[in-house]
Amino acid sequence: MIKAIRTFLTLAALLPMLALAAEPFQEGKHYIKLDAPVQTQSKGKIEVAEAFWYGCPHCMTLETYLIPWKNKLPEYTSFRKVPALFSKVWKSHGQLYFALDALNVPQSVHDDVFVSVQKQGRRLTSQEDMAKFASEHGISPDAFNKAFKSFGVKNKMRQADKMIRGARITGVPALIISGKYIVSASEAGSVENMFKVADYLIEKERKLLK
Repeated sequence: MIKAIRTFLTLAALLPMLALAAEPFQEGKHYIKLDAPVQTQSKGKIEVAEAFWYGCPHCMTLETYLIPWKNKLPEYTSFRKVPALFSKVWKSHGQLYFALDALNVPQSVHDDVFVSVQKQGRRLTSQEDMAKFASEHGISPDAFNKAFKSFGVKNKMRQADKMIRGARITGVPALIISGKYIVSASEAGSVENMFKVADYLIEKERKLLK
């Protein structure tokens, strides 16, 4: 009887470790779980938010993998980009992103911002330079300037800054899943693994929606 009880207690102690070993990715090793989740904008859906900066080479590289992955996300998820606003230059580029987003420009225009900043040496930090860039893509300066100065863009800037600070993100690119989990290449081990970890966390969250 005593032997059976000891065996039961041993197995009970091992179960949590066996369950952990069965998980393909582990908290604190492959991803970070926030102590206090940040607010998301997608009610009833699993939100994936990418923290990025147009001047970040890693963010530009990530686009090659991100776009096809994003296009295959299931319908119960939503995706959005959240520019990090760590400095004056980053804030300028964040406002540029939201202005272009408000104008519903195609993905190719955002791709060209990356190229212009990182490959062509265009800083795109002044409103005048940004308006000129926009005009090169068929957007009138008036339309761009109106969007750039709009309340909607300024409000999105405040929301983005609040989310990035709340998630305690210190570098980009990073994926924020459901406002709860942070995934980056450094934790995941590689850019490719970022999306494997993200898929795992999305599935983890999907089970909670049932």
